[in-house]
Amino acid sequence: MHSPAEAMTGPWVGRPMKRKEDLRLIRGQGQYLADLKLPGMVHAFFVRSRQAHARIKAIDVSRARAVPGVVAVFTGTDLLKLGMRELLIPPLVNELPGTLRLPPSMPLAVEKVVFHGEPIAVILAESKYALEDAADLVVIDYEPLPVVTTVEQALADDAPLVYEDWPDNIIYHEKMGGDASDAFGKADIVVTERFEVPRTGASPMELRGVLTQWDDHSGLTHWTTTQRPHLLRQAISQVLEWPEQMVRVIAPKDQGGSFGTKAPHSREDFILALVAREVMRPIRWVESREESFRAGVGQERAQIHEMQIAARSDGKILGLRDRCITDIGHGQQPVFMGIMYPRAGCFMMTSFYDIPQAEIEILGVVTNKPCLTPSRAFGSFPVRLAMDGAINRVARELGLDPLEVFRKNLVTEFPYVAATGNFLDSGDFVGGFDKLVETIDVASVRDMQAKLREQGRYIGLGFGGEVERSGVSSQAYVPRQRKPGYGVATVKVLNSGKVHVLIGDPPSGQSHETAISQVLADEFGVTPYDVRLDYGDTLSTPYGMGNVGNRMASYTVSAAVLAARELKKKMGLVAAHDLGVDASPDEFDFEDGEIIWSKDRGARIEMRAIAEHLIEQPIKLPQGTTPGLEHTAYFEPQNVPNMTGASFHGVIVEVMPETGVIKILRYVVVDDCGKPINPLVVEGQVQGGVIMGIGNTIFEEYVYNERGELQNTTLEGYMMPCAADVPHVETYDHSVPTPNNPLGTKGKGEGAPAPVSGALVNAVEDALRPLGITITTLPLKPERVRAAIAAVLSPESEGRPADWVEPIVREFAGEGEGYDILAEMYRFYDGIQISLQPTWHPYVGQIRGWLRDYGQLLDHAAASPAVVNVLAQMFSGEREFSLQSGADADMTAQWERLQALPRPDGGHAYLDYIIPALESHELLLIACTNAPTYAAAP
Repeated sequence: MHSPAEAMTGPWVGRPMKRKEDLRLIRGQGQYLADLKLPGMVHAFFVRSRQAHARIKAIDVSRARAVPGVVAVFTGTDLLKLGMRELLIPPLVNELPGTLRLPPSMPLAVEKVVFHGEPIAVILAESKYALEDAADLVVIDYEPLPVVTTVEQALADDAPLVYEDWPDNIIYHEKMGGDASDAFGKADIVVTERFEVPRTGASPMELRGVLTQWDDHSGLTHWTTTQRPHLLRQAISQVLEWPEQMVRVIAPKDQGGSFGTKAPHSREDFILALVAREVMRPIRWVESREESFRAGVGQERAQIHEMQIAARSDGKILGLRDRCITDIGHGQQPVFMGIMYPRAGCFMMTSFYDIPQAEIEILGVVTNKPCLTPSRAFGSFPVRLAMDGAINRVARELGLDPLEVFRKNLVTEFPYVAATGNFLDSGDFVGGFDKLVETIDVASVRDMQAKLREQGRYIGLGFGGEVERSGVSSQAYVPRQRKPGYGVATVKVLNSGKVHVLIGDPPSGQSHETAISQVLADEFGVTPYDVRLDYGDTLSTPYGMGNVGNRMASYTVSAAVLAARELKKKMGLVAAHDLGVDASPDEFDFEDGEIIWSKDRGARIEMRAIAEHLIEQPIKLPQGTTPGLEHTAYFEPQNVPNMTGASFHGVIVEVMPETGVIKILRYVVVDDCGKPINPLVVEGQVQGGVIMGIGNTIFEEYVYNERGELQNTTLEGYMMPCAADVPHVETYDHSVPTPNNPLGTKGKGEGAPAPVSGALVNAVEDALRPLGITITTLPLKPERVRAAIAAVLSPESEGRPADWVEPIVREFAGEGEGYDILAEMYRFYDGIQISLQPTWHPYVGQIRGWLRDYGQLLDHAAASPAVVNVLAQMFSGEREFSLQSGADADMTAQWERLQALPRPDGGHAYLDYIIPALESHELLLIACTNAPTYAAAP
């Protein structure tokens, strides 16, 4: 067993030890689904629709079945004959307070397709080559139907219906919160804004996959990339009507990320389980990146928020109203159905703000796109843009510092119940926010901002944050999903004194092995390398509701602690007996592999000896003591629905107005995760989450055309950020242990991406504050930033073109034609500074250097009546002027740099400024060298 060269004594909780998982992963010894093989295995391929909305008139698979190596081809009709049922059966549909419609939900389309990429047939073959040959020979006769791709189209009076038996395209409608009329009646100001976030989300390194086999003795053994093996086992049993004891689901030892994408029950799981029984051979399917993108895996966000904030003149928020409209896609997804994400986000909308009244309307709309699936931040990412952006807008409208308004509205007393019903159990929001402000040194940033603006550079500071729920207890979960919310763990002390832990929820990169090992090492007085963790096999692990929603540190770890403490009581009882001391079980300490009586530390015994007594030699035990050292414990927080952490984000950006490019100069997070088990892991979780948030905010978007076809089906087209695109993320701890579990721990896997959207947008708006820029739509690509600048500088009411730049009014020393010419030259300069100029590769750096020369020369000319007089004469045609070769060295050097500068070409709007400005610069140099004050000395 590998042990690092570090102190091998506790305490281990709170120590930033390297992850136990990493050694096998960096050695290439991970065990992923694609590594699994079984004798006689065949490969699977799904034929997917190339229409977004169409009736299926006929499917011809005869030629595909005839391809050598093809084992079988199944259509949706074939599966019905084998006993397939719809996926949206009652046990797999949430009980929700709003009005919910259930769409038809066959795993393979039968009569109609409702999105581009919907599976229509599955092919099984001996090789992948045969699969590809056969797939090309499946002939599908479609009758195309009108396609709905946006919520605006879906909600139009004459909208085509995605499901013909529905009266409209609304799948879900709910009113959340209460009546906010009182707050709006008392408000000094009401800020109204519309925010929109497109489809973005997560795309893990390892995509989905299945290896499944059936035999009549064991039933189904189903390896799959899932976050919820026990719930999937139930679902397969219920949908296929098989005895649950004949279904075994196993999550692989390693999964290359999930971020929520592997939490839903995928239709492919049900299809392959059924056909495996039919062909009686193992089947493996490994998803491709294009297939994943077309199927919609990881597509989330997609929310519009029509937000109103009621506030007092001092910045105190009194209430909010919001209408959240979500592009759900087709909605045929068990459990989540695409609606749970906006609903969860709205439920947590007020976050750490004390907002007494909230009135929220949630509208889920179906379109001919894939159904939304979970993605890290689970519905909160768009909500944080809307909420933090709206509060920032309140500060601007009132002329207040956003810092003051953020801080003034923070929750200060706990527990706290928000207007939406969200429960906050603990925290120190004011302290965390103050630590962020202090760490960033806001006063210094403002000083730097002012100085750089004088140089024509624009930097800005933005804030955001998030309250992060740590799991959901049964009291909140059972009424909604008819599933428990508890955490569960089985802990065994082996006869060697080593520890074995079993949990039902499989990790996908969250460091379960390391965290559990550190915690139980402290409990039993051993090292983390004496603790083994196994997970994710429904045959051997206790029932768990899944590795979702920040449950591990707060629920599963707590269950393991409770189980360990029960075993410690039993071991303490036997230790007192074997040592012959009159001691109660709780008087023993567990240290360095020994059990020590706290009242007489000379009375000690090896833990191994007690384990052997209880397991191997169960005689002469204390009366009433049963053999064995194994206990399963369940953890539920008492009388609270959940526990809550928090994070505060601050970011400094520089915006290049001439290109629209955003550069992140610094990103700081102050975080509360209760009690960090491993600070190194917490730091990694936060940093990874922020980077994901940066990608969702600046770079990423799933783009569909009017036919419902995804246009960017590769990582290159989707534009995920790479290492060069993101900054170092600074993380600082400000944890407040929760009183509601044994260690005080809170989760840290979910919330880090969510605040990035609001923080970055607020920073960009702050950078461009002199221009009054407002940004309400993501992603923050350069063209969107430039468009926001144009929207402010180009008032359509005056009938000016989109590239018009209003000149800055300057006071000159005199009047006349020369000064008018100079004012026009300044207008070209201002236009370049804040124009719609696209990125001009590779000359942007040279242009910025030239622009400084031009600006300085303009200022010199404005201060010299002699130069202005020469300009007037040049334009009047009274005489010809040329550059005086005897002028000073600076003028000559500027002329040479100007002549060497590459000239742009093309038809972009910014050329209306660049080309005249280059010509103006030449004229200015000529004027300066001809004016008496600039002429060379005789």
